Amino acid sequence: MRAKTVRFTLILLLALLVSAPHCWAKSKGYLYVVGYSIAKKKVFFSSVIVQKVRDVSYSDEEYVTEVELIQKLESQFQDYMASAAYVTPSEYTVSARGAYKSKEIADKRLKVERDRYTSKGYAVSLLRSFVFSD
Repeated sequence: MRAKTVRFTLILLLALLVSAPHCWAKSKGYLYVVGYSIAKKKVFFSSVIVQKVRDVSYSDEEYVTEVELIQKLESQFQDYMASAAYVTPSEYTVSARGAYKSKEIADKRLKVERDRYTSKGYAVSLLRSFVFSD
């Protein structure tokens, strides 16, 4: 009985050691952040940001993005909007987009979203100097 338990434990540990690195794999993800106000008809975009993200995906274009990364991005962008664009952060909804698998996909999505807001009469600004610190 004891030998079976030890053998099972060793096999389980070996399986964990072999499969664990795949769970920790990281890839480059391309993200951007949007802050918008429907009442003020203004939108602020960040430039595309490159971050290490988990190598988990359920689509051809995006990786699964960790909630913690999204929250940090949104919080820092909201603070940056307040200081750089002199806006009241509570008047804006901030949302991170991504993580896309390539810069081309992120740039295309950013352009499409920017054009959509422009066509609806929003004042669109790109805050290129926003730098995300992990």
